[in-house]
Amino acid sequence: MKELKGKIQSLDRAFMLVDIIANSRETLTLKSLSQLADLPKATTYRILSSLESWGYIELDEKKGYKLGVKFLQLGAQVQEELDIRKVARPYLKRLNDITKETVFLSIIHKGRGLYLDKLDGHYSVRLVSQVGSLSYLHSTGMGKCLLSDLSQEEIDKIITKHGMPKLTERTITDKKALINQLNIIRANGYAIDDMEAEEGVRCVAAPLKDHNGRVVAAISISGPAPRITIEAIESNLKFSLIETANQISRALGYKG
Repeated sequence: MKELKGKIQSLDRAFMLVDIIANSRETLTLKSLSQLADLPKATTYRILSSLESWGYIELDEKKGYKLGVKFLQLGAQVQEELDIRKVARPYLKRLNDITKETVFLSIIHKGRGLYLDKLDGHYSVRLVSQVGSLSYLHSTGMGKCLLSDLSQEEIDKIITKHGMPKLTERTITDKKALINQLNIIRANGYAIDDMEAEEGVRCVAAPLKDHNGRVVAAISISGPAPRITIEAIESNLKFSLIETANQISRALGYKG
């Protein structure tokens, strides 16, 4: 454990334990936390008990510790000041003006893609997806960007729960094929929905990252396939999209 220089050692230790729990992708036992924090088991237990009584951590059915609802309540307050939609909107507006195509913003919500924002294209044809609607992650560009940051176990859970329904003739319905595509997305930094979610509609999407480097949302440029061609994506649209995604990510605190 690092030498604690704070005036109140117990607070430093409590925040250290919270950080360890928050940065773990799985719940941690008392023994694991004690070892990771390099603290006596009894000391760790007392601190965790205090945090639990205040609602900052919770003990699950397997005796593992996770963040509690108190952080959700505090997070809601912070979100008023730092809302992804508010941060992203000016950048999305600029992208919409440059490309004149429909621009979307989406997050994961209970294993589905939730549309948070939409700026319609400058053309007469309007896409059917609306703010507040849900989409399957395996069939959209934004969904695949969101999946690309998850572990195999998390991806398996989503597929088990929601399946991989065939929405068009081009929809990916094979898990192995999806995983292969996610690897490509991780390498390239963007994803393409080649008429996989809606007939005649193609899109290119890119992930948004927060201060921890985690994908927290995705944005896309969408439109009719005759206009959003693969050539248009590769020669022009993907560059504007990735630049916008990088700008939003930096505004969210990403330093990469």
